[in-house]
Parts: sequence; C-alpha cells; structure tokens
Amino acid sequence: MKRCNLLFIMTDEQRFDAVGYQNPCVKTPNLDALAEESVVFDYAYTTNPSCIPARAAIFTGRYPSQCGAPCYITPLPKKETTFMKLLQEGGYYTAVVGKQHFWKSEIEKGYDYMDIVDNHFPPAVIDDKVRESDFGLPANLTVTDQVPSYIRFLWENGFKKGEELFEEIDDGGIYRWKEDEKYYVDAYIGDKGVEWLRNQKPADKPWFLTLSFPGPHMPFDGIGLPDDKLYEEEDLDMPQTEPADILEKPPHFRDIFSKYGKVSEDGRAIEGGLSEEQIRKMRKAYYANVSLIDRKIGEVIEELKKSGEYENTLIIYTSDHGDYMGDFGVAAKAQYLSEVLMRIPFLIKPPVRDFRGYHEKSFVSSVEIAATFLTAGGIAVPDNMQGRSLTGFYEGVPERQEDIYMEARDLRGIRTKDFKLVFYAEREYGELYDMNQDPWERHNLWDHPAQQKTKQELLCRLMNHMVRLGENSQAAWNMGAPEI
Repeated sequence: MKRCNLLFIMTDEQRFDAVGYQNPCVKTPNLDALAEESVVFDYAYTTNPSCIPARAAIFTGRYPSQCGAPCYITPLPKKETTFMKLLQEGGYYTAVVGKQHFWKSEIEKGYDYMDIVDNHFPPAVIDDKVRESDFGLPANLTVTDQVPSYIRFLWENGFKKGEELFEEIDDGGIYRWKEDEKYYVDAYIGDKGVEWLRNQKPADKPWFLTLSFPGPHMPFDGIGLPDDKLYEEEDLDMPQTEPADILEKPPHFRDIFSKYGKVSEDGRAIEGGLSEEQIRKMRKAYYANVSLIDRKIGEVIEELKKSGEYENTLIIYTSDHGDYMGDFGVAAKAQYLSEVLMRIPFLIKPPVRDFRGYHEKSFVSSVEIAATFLTAGGIAVPDNMQGRSLTGFYEGVPERQEDIYMEARDLRGIRTKDFKLVFYAEREYGELYDMNQDPWERHNLWDHPAQQKTKQELLCRLMNHMVRLGENSQAAWNMGAPEI
C-alpha cells in the first residue's frame, strides 16, 4: 500500500481563538475550508507556554521536563531523537521550510532538506558586517557568509535592518509594515513552501514537510499588509478580562503587568495596562498577520491539489503556544499556564477521500503529534514517547482522555472539563479555576474554603501524571512482584 505524505503546518504564538472557524472576527477562509475536511480539536493544548520547550516536546514526543528542554534557554540535548529522524530512517524524505527554534542544540534534526528561518527581521548590518544579532548568528558575519535564506534574501534586496521594513507606531509593541508583502517573513516562508512542493518534493518515496511560519509572533507588524483592510478596529473582539484580575493571581503575574502598568506596594491596587485603543491596534496587526498566513496556506493546499497529492496527504496544523493579546491588560507570554497561552488551534486533515470533518471536544496535547505522524507513516512509536496517536480520531477508533497535563519549569498544571489547577513547586500559593463558570480565569479559587476538596482531588490527578512521566515508570518492580 502506498504510504501517505505528511505535511506539518505550524505557526508561532497563535491563540486557540485566533482562527476563523473558532472566532468569526478572524478572517481565515482557507483554514476554515480545511477544517470542514478535518478533525478539529477544540480543546488542544501545548505542553509549555514558550517556543523552545514547546517545540522540543513536539519534535521528541516527550514533555519538556523529560527531554531536557524545560525553559526558553534550554537547548535539546544531543541524546534525544526527533520524530523526523525516525521518519527519515523509516523511508520518508524529510524537509523543513521555516521556523524551528532548536536554539543552540546540536541534536541531529532529522531532515534531508533544511531551509530553517528563525528570524523575524534582519539583524542590523554596518559596513556589510553584522553589528547585532539576537537570533543565534555569529557576530561579524558578512553578507557573503552562510546565513539563513530569508536574511540573505533581504540583504540581496538592500535591506540591512528591521527599521527599513517596519516602524513602531505604539509603545505597546505595535508596528506598521512599510515594504512590499513579498519581503514579509511569512509571505517568504509560504512562497518557499509552494516552491518546494512544486520543484523539490521527491517522486520516488513518501515525503514529510514541516512548513513553519514565524508569525503571528511579535513584533505585531501586520498593519500595513494588504490583509489589514479586512479588519476595522471597532469591530474586533476584546478581552473578557480586566487588569485588576491579576490581583487574585500568584505574585509573578505582577511582573508581566509591570511592563504595561503599576501594582501598589501592598498588592491591592492596580493602574494602567494596555489601553482599549492599544489592544484594538494590536489585535488588528496580529489578525492581519494570521490572515496573510492563511492565504499562504491556501496556496500550499492548492499546489497539493494541482499535483494530485492532496487526498494522500495527512495535514496537521497547529501552533506552539498562544499570547495574552490584551487579556489582563498585557501581551506576549512567559512562565504562566493561562488558557490563552496554553490552548492552541489544532486540526488533522486525514489522507482520506471525501472525509467529513467534525469538532472533537476531548483533550489532546501537542506532545502527541510525534506519535501521530509516526503511526500514519507506518513506523513504530518508541516506548519513551508520550501520548496516543491521534489517527484513531479519523479512523473511527478514538481514544479519549478526560484531562490534560502541562508544564512551565516550576509550574505543573492539569485541566479537566470542569476545573483547572496550577501547582507552584515549593510555594504555598497556586491557581484553581472553575472553567464552567469562569472560562477566562478571572477568579482564583486556590484558597476558597468550598473548593479545598476539589483542589486535593486535582492535586492527586496531577501527581498521577507526574509519576507516569518517569523513565520506565510502567516497568514491573520485580519479577513476581504483587500489584499495588
């Protein structure tokens, strides 16, 4: 039997509600059409709210605490194995176009073809040498040295620094794009993806392609793109939260708020935060970026259809994590397990002709992507990989679970249908929310007398997850040892 092709489409920092099939304010007609032919997971979660650990978990099928990359500045150890490497060894031609964020890891990535672009704009260049680089490029590179293809593309077209491409229009991190769309990083990635499918995919073996867009991650620079005309600021959805809600949360929430406002010394009063005008501009820029990415995804899908390979291609679309985007008066992300950071868009278009899509309400995790691709490719899933293969959800044999586990260094969290708990290691405080009554997590019930039984039950469920994460945790204690 001919094995299916595998297409993994990723964005960076895209919230669960920043897509049209979940939020009519967002214009994503191509993803909406794809959703009609897909299993759409309404309650999909990332493992971690930051790029590097979240992606490390996706690539290895192991939680960040397991694979040795629990933080933003922790490279994946060389001893780990990516699912791309296993696909490669199993007979697939593997390729990547776009963002990966392995940071300083020396791990063997497992790609036959690589066009990795982790940059959002070019590092500043003076006299044809790199003056500054925040993207892992060595200092003093010249334009003739080996650099990411997008940087070379910009340099060759005369752009040597980000200020030539966009300008800041608000101190909330909002920018206006000034140049032709073709120089925008997500347009570039989309065009390169189409080019790979048209000219470089193999004809003699099944293929796997990661197409990974750096957007809509900050800088929020979608204003000035053609897609910003789709959005009138006064029509955009606004947060259901207030800045004062952070006063009920653990102390480190005040740290992220301090970038946008002030909290009194006694922690009982708050002022400032992103204004309504800033939030509307930010969301317009962010949604315009999402809409551009959607157009490029549409072009990729059209290329698949033209080549006759669409129906034999499994497509997974998701993001690594979300963004506050004005919730609680702040933006960006950090060491928090808030829903708007942890819940992500996620769909699977199966390699099945005329598949009728549906929305699935049970919990899934991005750590399960590895097992899903391996199973779809007919390759054995290693015992140390976490989670199920999600292929059962389109094959008619779904394996559902009633909660989801998540991490962020000192934080461990669990979400059920009714509640969400966040445990803080070596702290007396934590977070507990009634997700039916309070889906935006405004009222922390950690110390509420009536919720102590619920808290203890959730802590026990959380411990069960953490025990199972240990290496060989399911092995027998000894030969003939009794069951506990």
